Amino acid sequence: MALFAVRLVSRQPTEIPADQWQAIVADQLRAVRANYDQGKLRAIYREAGTGVLAIYDVSDARELDTVLAQLPMWRYFHEVEVRALWDMVPALPSA
Repeated sequence: MALFAVRLVSRQPTEIPADQWQAIVADQLRAVRANYDQGKLRAIYREAGTGVLAIYDVSDARELDTVLAQLPMWRYFHEVEVRALWDMVPALPSA
């Protein structure tokens, strides 16, 4: 498996009414929960006033692309940053 830090920032488009946007957000939360329950999402953190930072645990970058593209809010993310992570703990010397 591969770990990725994914920073996602979305904005409500002006042409989408607030109630419709809230429905999209609700769908997004359900999809994120499903990713967590499936073990694809290890953690998600809200960045106050900006977006979220999510830690995904997937087989490779191709699977990450697929998972992200299936999110209901995917087309509304105006900023996406992805960084591959490496767990250094197994490589640390014993005390």
